[in-house]
Amino acid sequence: MDRRQTLEVETLEKEDGTVAARETGQAAGTPAAVRVARKAERKPSRDDIARALLHYAIVQNLKLGRGRELDRLQASIVEELAAQGFDRKAADAAFEDLVDKYGSGWTFQRKRHLRGDSKIDEAGG
Repeated sequence: MDRRQTLEVETLEKEDGTVAARETGQAAGTPAAVRVARKAERKPSRDDIARALLHYAIVQNLKLGRGRELDRLQASIVEELAAQGFDRKAADAAFEDLVDKYGSGWTFQRKRHLRGDSKIDEAGG
C-alpha cells in the first residue's frame, strides 16, 4: 500500500484563529506527515529559512555596496558545498547566478499554500 494514501492530517482552528494540524492514520510521524503538518500550520522549513536568509544577505550586501563581504560570503558557502561533495566551480557559478538574479530584482514566488489570509482554505491550498 502506498504510504501517501494512508496519511491523514486533521486541520484544527485554534481559538485565536490560527490553524494547527494533527496527524492521524498509519503514516503519522513520517517525513510526509511532518511536511503536511508544517504546511497546514504555515511553519517554514529549515530550507525556507535558509533561502530567505541567503536572499537577504545577498540583496543587502549588494544594496550597501559591500562587495568584499559578498565575496567572503560566497567563498564560505562555496567551501561548504565543496566539502559536501559538490563541484567547486559549479557551486561558484551557481552562487554567481543567484547574485545576478537577486541583483536584477528577482524574488521568490509565493508558495501556493501560503496565498490568501492567515487561514488555510478548505481546498487545502
